[in-house]
Amino acid sequence: MLVGGLAVALHGYPRLTMDVDVVLAMDDKNLRRFIDGARAAGLQPTIPVPIESLAQPELIEQWHREKGRLAFSLRSPEAQATVIDILVRPVVPYAALRDAAVLIDAGPYRIPVASIDHLIAMKTGTGRGKDAIDVEALTKLRNGESA
Repeated sequence: MLVGGLAVALHGYPRLTMDVDVVLAMDDKNLRRFIDGARAAGLQPTIPVPIESLAQPELIEQWHREKGRLAFSLRSPEAQATVIDILVRPVVPYAALRDAAVLIDAGPYRIPVASIDHLIAMKTGTGRGKDAIDVEALTKLRNGESA
């Protein structure tokens, strides 16, 4: 499920972002498929841990408790500037995101994107200026105004 700045852009508010934020179904089967696909694509964690760590909920919980980590980040050695952030503690749970997702066609792909309302919920109260700007733009889009 695509969330974050790229999702905002796909809803119609042009904005630059260097990362790709996603929320995954965190069940074993889906995580295994994701890990296998990420490995096949050459993606590696940005911290020195094996990619399989993503499938260890007790480790994810420990990182959150001890370091405040909210995402598990991956990048390709060939594209160091682009990071894929898997939000492991999303404000809106995956099932709710999935149920309200919008499917957006991007070239040959149909991408599930978080709804405008869920993006607003995820970006409200973060304390980040760019999120406040996104919330304002998303609210306008939701109300049928141009952002």
